[in-house]
Amino acid sequence: MYSRGLVPDQITYNTIINYFCKAKDFTKAFQLLNDMLSHNLEPTPVTYNVLINGLCVYGDLKIADNLLVLLEEHHLNLTKVAYTTIIKAHCAKGDVSRAMGIFRRMVVKGFEISIRDYSSVINRLCKRYLVTEAKYSFNMILTDGVAPDQQHYEVMLNASQRIGDVNSVLEILAKLIKV
Repeated sequence: MYSRGLVPDQITYNTIINYFCKAKDFTKAFQLLNDMLSHNLEPTPVTYNVLINGLCVYGDLKIADNLLVLLEEHHLNLTKVAYTTIIKAHCAKGDVSRAMGIFRRMVVKGFEISIRDYSSVINRLCKRYLVTEAKYSFNMILTDGVAPDQQHYEVMLNASQRIGDVNSVLEILAKLIKV
């Protein structure tokens, strides 16, 4: 494009970076990021979201974690999407402590946390039968003053029943009755 006098914009770069991420060619994806910077074209939060998502889905979650930390250290504007993508990936892999640590960082950074954010974490944990961890997240909802909805109670009840945790079933039912 440059040889023909055309100057790509962030959208063009993001599209091609996304392609390389899906092709699992992260070397080229990061080369394009460097190319953007060398042409004084500021990457957007979408650029970083694309890279983080690609690393989480097609690449290496450790590198995604390192990229997030690096971006935070440089005080770059990240969106909630960057955080929730990594949180979901850690939940899917069963690394709940890491997911919850990133979740807390997201809260500290002032992102508005919705019931949907909690739901995503709880659902992923329950699908992996990590009921203890899901209970922790469920209790975070209560601690943070967010009112869980009927679906949260149902997901927690079903997961607790599947693993035969009668005490958790009774606890959840007691909380549901109070609501």
